[in-house]
Amino acid sequence: MFNEETYEELESEFEKNNIEEDVEEVLIDLAEALADKGILDKELNLTESYGKTQIYATGICSDEDGEVSVLIKKIKIGKKEVEINDYFL
Repeated sequence: MFNEETYEELESEFEKNNIEEDVEEVLIDLAEALADKGILDKELNLTESYGKTQIYATGICSDEDGEVSVLIKKIKIGKKEVEINDYFL
């Protein structure tokens, strides 16, 4: 579950990798990009670049009452993998 400790870990990785965007902004961007793939109920992988740094995301999109929900399972920044396991969108 996404908590303060996870947030701080991500914030630290963003600083190390010169990512200027906020943690929430990046997670929402990743969730929207996963949702834009239009594939439901399957684990999806996505790579997005922020500056020179690539962020890899793994998530699952599902349809709940006509609205898409995105569970981001984990993201990887460089060699650091962080478990998220929370819904965005």
